[in-house]
Amino acid sequence: MKLVSFAEKIFIMRWSAYLRYLLQSGSRYSVHSPFVYNLVENVFRDKQFHEYYLVAETVRKRMLHSDKIIQMKDYGTGGDNSQTYSAKVSHIARYSAKGKKNGRLLARICHYFSPNVILELGTSLGISTLYLKAASPVSLVHTIEGSPEVAEIALQNFRQVGFSDIRLHIGSFELLLPELLKNGLKPELVFIDGNHTKEATLGYFSEILPSLQSKSIIIFDDIHWSKSMEEAWEIIQKNPQVKISIDLYWMGLVFFRQGLSKQNFILRA
Repeated sequence: MKLVSFAEKIFIMRWSAYLRYLLQSGSRYSVHSPFVYNLVENVFRDKQFHEYYLVAETVRKRMLHSDKIIQMKDYGTGGDNSQTYSAKVSHIARYSAKGKKNGRLLARICHYFSPNVILELGTSLGISTLYLKAASPVSLVHTIEGSPEVAEIALQNFRQVGFSDIRLHIGSFELLLPELLKNGLKPELVFIDGNHTKEATLGYFSEILPSLQSKSIIIFDDIHWSKSMEEAWEIIQKNPQVKISIDLYWMGLVFFRQGLSKQNFILRA
């Protein structure tokens, strides 16, 4: 009898999650919320090319051709515990940075809502940060990266494209996030892309929640990454402060706007 490897188990689990998503997801015709319908029509279904994509995608191309090897600091489950390993910049750009389709979607969401303050957990090479900033140049962007050498490359990328006003914070989310919020940061758009565990995700959500406003949005990356991430997403959806949640498979959006009826959507974008 052939034993199933760990990698094969992960592949089967993620394929099953995606198949389940496809079977449950609806089209814009199944949406009865004007707020969500407008979001689908104006953002999710927008197939036009926008100039604000170019900044991030030019940087991505350059990173894909970089042979530089750096030391990555992985905090794993968070806190002060970390592991260091070597990685090629081109490999990070190919496998860890936000892909073109989801990066463009992230940019369109940001452009549509034009938040005054953006908070990103997980800078990596700064590609997703640039999708956000280029789509809404007037936004003040705070982004946190745990790995110093990765953060240094992101900082260089920001400067080279003329976005030196992006505020990059280096260190663990667990240490820096409470400090930023304590100092009065009130983000209107939060993008959480790092430490994909149930405990960490729920911890960041709980930490950020008191600092949000009615028009704030949180975008969670990889909500179907694992069974525990799916469990975290279910708990977040049920939170009484969450009015609208949208499952796009690769990412999940939650809205807190007063006056909206509580609804959960599974949609294709």
